[in-house]
Amino acid sequence: MTETPLLPQRIPRILTILGVIGLLLFGLLQLSPIFTASSPEDADIQGNGGVITRVVAGKKAIALADERFGGAADAPHTVHQSDSLLYGYLSKENKLLDFAHTYDSRFPTDTFQSQLHTKYGELFVYTHMESGRIVGWRLFPIGDDRTKSSARYVSEWTKLQFARKAAIAEGFRSTDLRDSQVNGEIVTFQPKGYKIGDAQLMLRISVMATDQSGALRATSYHAAFEAPRGYIADVERQDKLAASLSLFGSLLMNALLFLFAIIMAIRTRRSTSFRRGLLLAGLFLLFYVANNYSMADGIRASYGERPNADTLTVAGLLFSNLFTGLMAVSVWFSLIGGDGIWRRDGRRLWSRYGEPGYGDHVWRAMKLSYPLALVMLGAQSILLYSLDRSIGSWSTTSVESSPYNLAIPLLYPLLAWCAAISEEAIYRLFGIAWFTKVFRNKFVGCLIPTIIWALGHVTYPVYPAYSRLIELTIVGLLFCWLFLRYGFVTAVLTHAILDTILMAFDLITLGTVVNWLAALFYLALPVGIAWALRKMANRGRNADTA
Repeated sequence: MTETPLLPQRIPRILTILGVIGLLLFGLLQLSPIFTASSPEDADIQGNGGVITRVVAGKKAIALADERFGGAADAPHTVHQSDSLLYGYLSKENKLLDFAHTYDSRFPTDTFQSQLHTKYGELFVYTHMESGRIVGWRLFPIGDDRTKSSARYVSEWTKLQFARKAAIAEGFRSTDLRDSQVNGEIVTFQPKGYKIGDAQLMLRISVMATDQSGALRATSYHAAFEAPRGYIADVERQDKLAASLSLFGSLLMNALLFLFAIIMAIRTRRSTSFRRGLLLAGLFLLFYVANNYSMADGIRASYGERPNADTLTVAGLLFSNLFTGLMAVSVWFSLIGGDGIWRRDGRRLWSRYGEPGYGDHVWRAMKLSYPLALVMLGAQSILLYSLDRSIGSWSTTSVESSPYNLAIPLLYPLLAWCAAISEEAIYRLFGIAWFTKVFRNKFVGCLIPTIIWALGHVTYPVYPAYSRLIELTIVGLLFCWLFLRYGFVTAVLTHAILDTILMAFDLITLGTVVNWLAALFYLALPVGIAWALRKMANRGRNADTA
C-alpha cells in the first residue's frame, strides 16, 4: 500500500497564528533596522533621496572623459561597484549610519563604475549613486603613450605638487595633505582628521604625461577609507575557510550525490519514470540561464578595473551556463531517483500529474505554503538575530548579486523557483531518501544532506563563515520536517514563496511602478500555478469519468 501525505482542506489556526508571528518578527528584526538606518535626513545629506540610473552615471562619466581625456570613443558600460571590505568593517562595528552622515557624500562605499574607451586608453569613472558626483577615476594608458610618458623625467616634487593641486580641486584643504609619499607615478596622501573607527582615509593620485606634449595629468584619483589590516586578515582567513568548506563539503559531496542519483534512478526505474522531472529540470535550466545573462554585469563588476572585462565576462558566462547545465541534469536524476526510492518503499511524497486527487493536493499544498513560508521567515529572522548577538555575525555587499547590476530585474525572482526546485529535489527528495537508506536512521538521513546544502552557502558575504552553516542547518532541518510531513510539492512551494518574499524586496528597492507590480505578481504566482494545475487535473479526471 502506498502512503501519501494528507493535507488539510483548511489552514490550521495555529499555523495561521505562527505565520502572522513570523511576519511580525521578520518586520521587526530584519526590515525595521533597514528603514531605521535610512532616515529622512539621509536624503538631505546626499542631495536627493533616490538612486540615479546607470544611464545618468554614464553621461557623467562621458563629461569627465571630454574634460580630461579627449572624449569617449564609444558609449560607456556602467555597473554597480562596491567596496565590500570597508562596508563589511563598518557593518561589523555598527558604524554604517555614522559613515552615511559624515563621509558617504564624498567617499561612498558603493558607486556606479563606468568603463569608457578614450584616445589615451581605457578609463574607469566612479559616480556617487545618489548625488551623481564624480568621486574617482582611473586611466589605463595605451602602450605607446605609456612608453612616451615614461621617457620624460618628472621629479617627485613636481608630481607631489601636481597631485596636491588635484586634491585641493576635489575639495581637500592644503592643511589636510601634509602626510604624503611618492612612489613612482603614484602620490599617496593620508588626509588629517579623516577617520572612522580604525579605518583611515587614503588618497592616491597617479600623475603622468599621456601624450607627446609632456603635459601632466591626474590619470587616477582614488579617495577611500581602508579597513584596518587586522580586519582584512580576518576576512581573508574566513574566505579561505569558506572556500575549503564549500569545495570539500559541498562541491565534492554534490558530485557524489549526482553519481548516486544516477545509480538509484536506474535501479528504481520500475517504480518511477525517466520522464518524471523533465519539466521541472527544464524550467530550472531555462530560468537560471536567463538570469545568468541578466546578471552578466554582476560578473563584470566582480573583476573590478580590468580593461579586458568584456572577454572575462563572456568566459564567466560560458562557465556559469555550463555549470547550470550540469546542475539541471543533477536535478533531473535526483527527481527520478528520489521519487523511485520513496515509491519503492511505499511512500508517495511527490504526487504525479494524472494520479487521483493530484489537483486538490497541489491546491491544498499552496494554501499551506504561504503561512509555512512566513513561519520559516520568522525562524530565520530569530536565527540571524541570535547569531548577531551571540557570535557577532555581520554581512557585506556582493556586486555579483546586486539588483543594480541586473539587465532585466523582472527575471530575478525566478531564481527563487530555481532554488526551490533544485534544493528540494537534491537535498530533500533524493538526499533524505538516499542517506536514510544508507544509515537506516531518519534523523541522520535528514542531517547529512542538510549540512551539505548549508555548506553550499558558506561563501556568501556573511561572516564568520560558519554562521551560515549554523543558520541553514537549522532551517534545513525544518524543511526536512516539512517535506516529510506535507510532501515535495508543499516543500517546493514553501521554499519558492520564502525566497520570493526576499527577492521581491530587492525589486522594490529599485523603485518604479513596474518593479512593484512585478513583486506583487511573483508573490501571487503560486496561487495561479496551483489554480491552473487543479483546473487541468480536474478537467482530465472528469473527461476520464465521462
